[in-house]
Amino acid sequence: LSSGINAEYGGAKTEKIEKPGPIVCAAWHPSSSDQIAFGMSDGVVQVFTLPSSKPIVLRHQQQRDITCLAWQPNSLKSLSVGSSSGVFVWEVISQKGSNMPSRTTLLNTSHPVTSLSYTPDGRQCLVTTTSSLLVLDCVAGDGPAWIRSVSPPGFVLMSPEYCFSLLAEGQRFHILRGITEGKDSYTRLQSPVKCAAWSPTGSHLFFSMTGSSLVLTLEIFNPREVYSKIASETEILIDLNKTLLYSENESWAIEDMSMNDTGQKLALLARDVNTGVAKVFTFGITLRPTAVFESDVLGESLKPTCVLYQRNNKQGALLCICCEDGDVKFVPDVTTPS
Repeated sequence: LSSGINAEYGGAKTEKIEKPGPIVCAAWHPSSSDQIAFGMSDGVVQVFTLPSSKPIVLRHQQQRDITCLAWQPNSLKSLSVGSSSGVFVWEVISQKGSNMPSRTTLLNTSHPVTSLSYTPDGRQCLVTTTSSLLVLDCVAGDGPAWIRSVSPPGFVLMSPEYCFSLLAEGQRFHILRGITEGKDSYTRLQSPVKCAAWSPTGSHLFFSMTGSSLVLTLEIFNPREVYSKIASETEILIDLNKTLLYSENESWAIEDMSMNDTGQKLALLARDVNTGVAKVFTFGITLRPTAVFESDVLGESLKPTCVLYQRNNKQGALLCICCEDGDVKFVPDVTTPS
């Protein structure tokens, strides 16, 4: 990130983080739109405030095998890091002349963390491990603390409206109503959920299964009401193997996805199972009715590992593509809300 991004995001830029190496995950800050954190394969987290090229480096001897990152909403400096040891809750403070974070709390889990997702108010964080679903209380007087543990394990992702979250359990998935109001369970899938994204209002859930070329969608008819109606079946939105942009010799497996804050663009990172080559695809979509109206392919010469959108109020969004060699490609998205 040596030269940063120009103020108008006028063109795609490729920058390099401080220490080259595979980036395994990343997270834009939900309210400080110029702050982004990168989780590295060596257990280090680097936090940049753009356009500065000097990161805050977060290291801990027990912080290994990082799997996920999540900023706490309504907090300017609290970053949670999921790892094989548990959840590290960092208070990220950049002091003048020093890059030392002020405080780190390790919340031990008996099994590796697989996903993190905060409630929109930032008061609780849902954490999945390879054995259970944990609920983290983030407003406890003595600091963060576990308040309960629920089985089974899986992949969890809160909706923007708090009332719902996706809980993937092996080859089944559930829509949790709030945290305590029960769940809607859906039919057995061909394979476990690999990645997912909510629309900005929480009205639609998009997800893909491990090894699958499909993006499935599920509609929630009133996302602000915890007892509102949920569609009884999922629908296929995209099949990468049947999109006209790609050749018959390609067979895609989706590994990551992100939706921009307008709800009009969906980015997919997919890998060709025949060659091992990964690419990033973007699709323009409508939500009602749910449909695809355009598509594009990015990063054909890169080795992408994850994708995520940042909000750019002037032009719609900024797509961040993280790569195996430490490169980070920023691609402006000119989609504007309708």
